[in-house]
Amino acid sequence: MPPSEKELVMYQKATVLDLLQIFDDKPDKTYTPEELKKIMLAYIRGLEEK
Repeated sequence: MPPSEKELVMYQKATVLDLLQIFDDKPDKTYTPEELKKIMLAYIRGLEEK
């Protein structure tokens, strides 16, 4: 059975919170668009490996 809309929203919020935590680890760092893309792709790959 596919996830409900409520579950999808919960997963999206969890993803954003995970990414915010990654960025909070280095609050003084400025990221380029390319670095942000790499971080997000690495996050997705990490989820796929679980």
